[in-house]
Amino acid sequence: MKLNALTLALLATSTVAHAQQQEEHEHINDYEVIVINASPLDKTALESAQPVNIISGDALKQKNAHSLGETLAMEPGINNTHFANVAGSPIIRGLGGPRVKITQNGLDTGDVSRGGPDHAVTTETSTAQQIEVLRGPATLLYGSGAIGGVINVVDNRIPSEPVYGMQGNANVSAATNNDNKEGSYDLQVGNGRWALYTDAFIRRANDYETPSFTNDEGETVDHVENSFIDAQGGTIGASYQFDDGFFGVSYQGLYQEYGIPGHDHGHGEEEHEHDEHEEGHDHEEEHDHAEAGPYADLEQERIQFAGQWRNPFSGFNRLDFRAALTDYQHQEIEDNFVATQFENEQKEVRLIGQHKEIAGWKGAVGWQWDISDKAAFGEEAFTPNTSRRTQGLFWVVEQEFGYHHVDLGVRHERTSLSSDERKLDTFDATSASAGYLYHFSDHTSVSFNLSHAERAPAANEVFANGNHFATRTYELGLGYELHEEEHDEYHVEPNDVAIKTETSNNIDAGFHYENDRFHANLNVFYNRVDDFIYDDFIGLNSEQLHGDEDHDHDEHAHEEEHEHEEEHAHDHGGLEVVQFKQVDAELYGYELELDWKFTEQWSLHGFSDYTRAKQRDGDDLPRIPAQRFGTEVRYQAVGWDGAIGYTRYMEQDKIGKNETVTDAYGLLNARLNFYPEWLANYGATLYLKGENLTDQLGFVHSSFIKDDAPVTGRRFQAGVSISF
Repeated sequence: MKLNALTLALLATSTVAHAQQQEEHEHINDYEVIVINASPLDKTALESAQPVNIISGDALKQKNAHSLGETLAMEPGINNTHFANVAGSPIIRGLGGPRVKITQNGLDTGDVSRGGPDHAVTTETSTAQQIEVLRGPATLLYGSGAIGGVINVVDNRIPSEPVYGMQGNANVSAATNNDNKEGSYDLQVGNGRWALYTDAFIRRANDYETPSFTNDEGETVDHVENSFIDAQGGTIGASYQFDDGFFGVSYQGLYQEYGIPGHDHGHGEEEHEHDEHEEGHDHEEEHDHAEAGPYADLEQERIQFAGQWRNPFSGFNRLDFRAALTDYQHQEIEDNFVATQFENEQKEVRLIGQHKEIAGWKGAVGWQWDISDKAAFGEEAFTPNTSRRTQGLFWVVEQEFGYHHVDLGVRHERTSLSSDERKLDTFDATSASAGYLYHFSDHTSVSFNLSHAERAPAANEVFANGNHFATRTYELGLGYELHEEEHDEYHVEPNDVAIKTETSNNIDAGFHYENDRFHANLNVFYNRVDDFIYDDFIGLNSEQLHGDEDHDHDEHAHEEEHEHEEEHAHDHGGLEVVQFKQVDAELYGYELELDWKFTEQWSLHGFSDYTRAKQRDGDDLPRIPAQRFGTEVRYQAVGWDGAIGYTRYMEQDKIGKNETVTDAYGLLNARLNFYPEWLANYGATLYLKGENLTDQLGFVHSSFIKDDAPVTGRRFQAGVSISF
């Protein structure tokens, strides 16, 4: 069921129901006492030896954006892949893609975003309760896909605590630049035993504007063509509270249509315009996708289960159960022709038992089972149909020794990968970690975390062999090799080279200081990775390759689709060949965050982060974000607050082969929040945000389409949010 005007009708209804007084503005560090849902031991950020960020409440509302990557892009140590504004995944300490696990309430999102930067992450932050960021390896709890970190988006779609009466949130906003309009709500109703949850969102945006720039086709433009967004979705869930726990289920439907910018410049003369239309025009009339160029049509249905049983039997405090069934697909449509279709059917079960203390050690044991069947059809089916099967067992424990806190953990998992064309042996991966936290005083603490993590390769890193027009590359996985023929031509053949698990040995050291006026947080890290898998631009063009004409990913594909693929690649002048390779690498850097409240009204916030990533033989790794410095001045009054801040992105000249240097740029942003007394009973906030106020031209080094999709130009957003 696609949502339409019903979404806004429900939102309008919810704004008048049993509203509550707006809560007092939180202290700048109160987020640190929020329990980390991603931890089975009920930790807070202050109790974790591993670096953790929690974004919730007003901070999350202020940072909310269409993509998860853009929402988190200003958090220390996190950057955005920036496939324009239509798709964005988080990069943690220089690592992204299949190395960053993205979960919804602790379960994999079940999309295909880990396999390509143009594929959207299927989380919605406008209805989220909080977002948890675990920097550094978190493989103990979430498996080898978390070798770089975890992003856990938490909502209350299955209420885990008793709900009495009605409570919820609602938000509407509009913005300049891309004419963005959106609305969302989440609502809970309960009688203490039964609880019902529902949420919905809707978002419409046109192509976004930028300062004038020259794209890689030599055209001078002032917008990013084909960057429109049409997104909507909704969730309904219910739970029952019994004396010793709860059980619940939820259903989510998510639907998006978004442009794929940089994919094709063949529509330049048929400029894509998203003008306001008179009432009664349908969606297709508003957005002429055929003229706009290639676009994605995404649908996902997801059923989640969750439960908890407290004091189940001797030796255990509680058992937690979570499961998800996800059916995902998206089509990439060009000239009203379905060029490519991606599908993923995923099932996941997590069972965690928090056991009673053993010799003073509190801990939890867990089992995870995950299967994924992915299929791709059409001209961009660069990876064949693949299956992945994973099972993992883990055990984590912790103990306090006075002011000393110690964490220990171990996990073993087995992953099997296979495709229609090649079957691989099973990968065994063992991970372990040891963390230490020492409180010098009530204000000061230091932490150290050592981790050994292993990762089985992702399907596309092994099986890829075909055109990926969105990134303008021809991808060639570890399972293939090139044989040079005469006249600079190459033949693609399967190989029998043993593929190794990627092995990370990571050291984290942290320093934390906090008093009533000042807060400082510093983390430094060193990550030594053996058999690191990366996509290397090898300096060849896809027109130099032979042997791929017999490589058919879809046994049902029509002959005309294959002809369309060859014609499309030729129109692009051939595609750059990227070949996945395994090398030894090292990554190191820091994250720094400071807050100084120098009066009751005025405070100063600052942050900086840096990641240096290179092969151990000296060559730099590609698409590593630049060093950043940011500062923000904040003012807090009785009925309003505001802030103005500037972030400087330094030049990135530590570049991989066939990359170009990315120039430095700076962004000036500001925001104002008003809490009108006459709307106090509705818990209302009126807000205004300004982004890139000086209209700076900036290019994102981590983006595959850097030269065609700079950051958004000057933009203003106004809205109202209500808590009741």
